[in-house]
Amino acid sequence: MRHSTLDQAICDALVLIRVTSGGDLAVQAEQARKCLTKAMTNAPEAPQQALAHIAAADEHLEYGELMEARTLLTAARGFLPGRRAAVAARA
Repeated sequence: MRHSTLDQAICDALVLIRVTSGGDLAVQAEQARKCLTKAMTNAPEAPQQALAHIAAADEHLEYGELMEARTLLTAARGFLPGRRAAVAARA
């Protein structure tokens, strides 16, 4: 699995666990966990920092802590090759 596919899995998980999605968040969190588990299994060559953040997000999803999981998944994307770092807006 390419890093772009892992990035896509993270994006898919982020969409699934949107708080405003209106669906059953427990079911959506479980779907996100399955998506992330599959992506991690198929991308063992991914940067360890990204994999560690995804694993931590998975633990938060297990307990329904969606905002914590979203934060970790967003951070994980920053460790993937080809991802540009976000630039803070200037006031």
